[in-house]
Amino acid sequence: MATHRASLSTQLFYGSGSIAIGIKNNLLGTYLLIYYNQVLGLDAGIAALAMAIALVVDAVSDPLVGIWSDRVRSRWGRRHPFMYAAILPFAGSYYLLLSDPGDISDQGLFLRLLVLLIILRISMTFYEVPRGALAPELSKDYDQRNALSAWAMAFGWLGGAGIAFIANRYLLDSFVDREGYQLLAFWGGLGIFLGSVISCLGTHRNIPDLHAPEPRPANYRIFLREARETLANRSWLVLFIAGCFYALLVGLEQGVGTYYNEYLWEWKPETIAPFAIFQVLAVIVAVALAHPIAKGKNKKHIAVGIFLFTIVVGPLPVFLRLIDLSYGLSFLPANGSDLLWWILLIHSGSMAALGALGFVFIGSMGMEIVEQAQQRTGRREEGLLGTVNSFVHKLVGAGGVLISGIIISFVGFDTPGIERSALYGGEAIIQFGWIHVAIGFCLPIISTLLVLLYDIDRNVHHDNLTDLGYSEK
Repeated sequence: MATHRASLSTQLFYGSGSIAIGIKNNLLGTYLLIYYNQVLGLDAGIAALAMAIALVVDAVSDPLVGIWSDRVRSRWGRRHPFMYAAILPFAGSYYLLLSDPGDISDQGLFLRLLVLLIILRISMTFYEVPRGALAPELSKDYDQRNALSAWAMAFGWLGGAGIAFIANRYLLDSFVDREGYQLLAFWGGLGIFLGSVISCLGTHRNIPDLHAPEPRPANYRIFLREARETLANRSWLVLFIAGCFYALLVGLEQGVGTYYNEYLWEWKPETIAPFAIFQVLAVIVAVALAHPIAKGKNKKHIAVGIFLFTIVVGPLPVFLRLIDLSYGLSFLPANGSDLLWWILLIHSGSMAALGALGFVFIGSMGMEIVEQAQQRTGRREEGLLGTVNSFVHKLVGAGGVLISGIIISFVGFDTPGIERSALYGGEAIIQFGWIHVAIGFCLPIISTLLVLLYDIDRNVHHDNLTDLGYSEK
């Protein structure tokens, strides 16, 4: 049987599903913490606790849904029934999270945040875990998987950066604008609904060509034995451990950029709205080059080189500004200057593009593990391989989110009676910045070096496909 390849339309419909994920990531990584902390007045540590608990629930649901979808036999295939069921609660919970809660106690606000976040994350699990598991089924070609991963990355950035541009340019007067967030609730929820519907309907036609699993007994002993066999894979373990370090970093940095924009750089949302457009254009150009860049080369080496560069250059502007504020120097132009705007525009776009390009290759490398595990066990378990990763990564990330909220409170953002004007360029943002710069350098170094131990290259993958009958010798 010839190697399975995906048509261009299939790649586009699959990738478009990431629009919803990008919008969700933008909410959790940019606006949610500062909205509940600085706008609604909930203590940052308490808000972070709700975010962490929801992430733990999400972590537990991931492998359950992934393993369930691996085994489902229906006329709509293994994945699509879950995806369709998730659409309305996914979009609706986003909308309600940013809706005005009215006159509500801190306890009520915490419970509201917690319940809505759990609904958002579980519905996202029902959507994204099965959708992500589709990718290795849609194409088994070593190079085309880079393209499939690239489309998903590009559409994800289009969703996240697109909603950020709309919010910053048209909806928010500042990052603490209560009314603006109510408008964001509607437009973000609509974007999630449309992105997920288009992807579900567009990939529905592929269902007859997807893998249909053999009936398997619902015996937990057999399941545990099979899971151990599947996960006893060196490359999977390497990416798994590397992901744990990166997940901690992601949790610690959740919402950090918005605190920097408001209190370190002192931007108005409208001023930096073009950043989102520039970032998404840079990402689209970068990921469009992923296929030609990697053709005939080792994905691992390219990804590691990209990540090492971004680790050094990524925190540089914040590092230099912290030196300026701490020691009275002027490495960077003054806040509000055109030169600083251009420096940060170019920096943010280039770092977004390089980071996205690196993760295109990491995502593609993860797909290769599916056939290696299948060659050794006789089972295709995309859901299990992906969701056990995310289970532990989200648990680690939950700890990072909680620590981040504690840091925000510890450095002084929640000091009773503090004037907001004292936070701009003040001691709180300086301490906050130094902590995150140190973390942002150390954790990704460890994560990136671990990726060097991944051992599936082009030849190994081809041999696995040949052994499985997907390609001719």
